[in-house]
Parts: sequence; C-alpha cells; structure tokens
Amino acid sequence: MTRSLSFIITLLLFLPQLQADVIARLIKVEGNVYFKRMGMETFSEKAKIGAAILNGDAIKVGETGFGAIIYLDDRTILKIRENTKFSFMETQNTRTVDLTHGTLLNNVKSEGRTKSFRIQTPVSVASVKGTQFAAIVSQTGVDQFIGKEGLFEVLNMISGETVSVGPGQKAISNATGNLVQAPASPEDYPNDPEVEEYQEPEIED
Repeated sequence: MTRSLSFIITLLLFLPQLQADVIARLIKVEGNVYFKRMGMETFSEKAKIGAAILNGDAIKVGETGFGAIIYLDDRTILKIRENTKFSFMETQNTRTVDLTHGTLLNNVKSEGRTKSFRIQTPVSVASVKGTQFAAIVSQTGVDQFIGKEGLFEVLNMISGETVSVGPGQKAISNATGNLVQAPASPEDYPNDPEVEEYQEPEIED
C-alpha cells in the first residue's frame, strides 16, 4: 500500500470525528475579528465568512468589528458586537458561551436542540431554553441580561441568588454578589449593528 493511499484511508476513517467537532460557522464578519483556536495562545487567525468553529475555540471582536455565528444543529444565532471576547465550550449535555467581556445579541432556538444553553461570565450564568436576549458584560464586574422574547434564569455565582427574566425585563449582576431584576426600557437593549448601520441610498433627481 502506497503512503498516499494509506493517508487517504486514514483520513476517511477519522473524517466523521473531525466533522463532529464543527459546532458552528461564522456567517457575518466586519472589521477586526480574530479566532484563537484551541491549543493556541493568541488570537492570531483573521476571521473569514464561513469559517468553521470548533469546540474550545475563542473569538475576539475589536473596537471597530462585528460578527455573527450560527450553530449548525439548532440554527441558534449569536450576534457579536464590538469589544467582545468569548469561547465556545460543549459537553454532551451542555452548550456554554464563556463570555469574558462585551455584548452578545442572542436568538436561541428551542427546536432541534438537545443540549441546555447558557452564557457564563466571570460573575454570572444565564440559563436559556428558547429566547431572544442580550448579554452585556463589563470589565468592571457588572453583567446585564436583557430579555426580548421568552424566559431565562440568571444565577449570581458569588451569592448563589437566582432571578427569572422575561420580555421587557433585565437582570443586573455584579462581582459583590448582588443580583436584581428590574424593568428594561427599549433603550436598554443593544442596537443590532446590521440595523443601525443601514442607511437609505440617496436618490438622484
């Protein structure tokens, strides 16, 4: 058996495992967006539309960037605003977005999903079934979770307190263990970069 044929057979044997590791793809990218692949130490890979995202990868959006990813199994979409950094973590039963800081606009689907979905920060955990909500994590230890559709729960990991958040509500959680639920105004919900940057074309006479 030649070396090339042996390599092809080996590749075919391991291809299903390699494909199974792809959990999401990048569907939108503007500006400074970089990946840090699992096992790497820096965000050195410039993100491109269609890029495969594997379990353990991390993504960082700079001051002028924007990105969006879609999970392959349930079509959940995460829109990533500027100055955001997080990693992807998957287990057999749980899907976790480990959000270090920044802003995510999340449209979490319930159909076709077999895992629980949560966003984890250095302070809080938001557990979601199927809903639209935003997560805003500051680098000063203050988290905000703002509901748009559906229900979700927020846990402060310092105090162990939990609150439920619905449409038009928000949870504010901080590093001293405080967790409060409050009404949210429309202005509290972060703007969608794809919407706010759109301008009507000028029509010449």
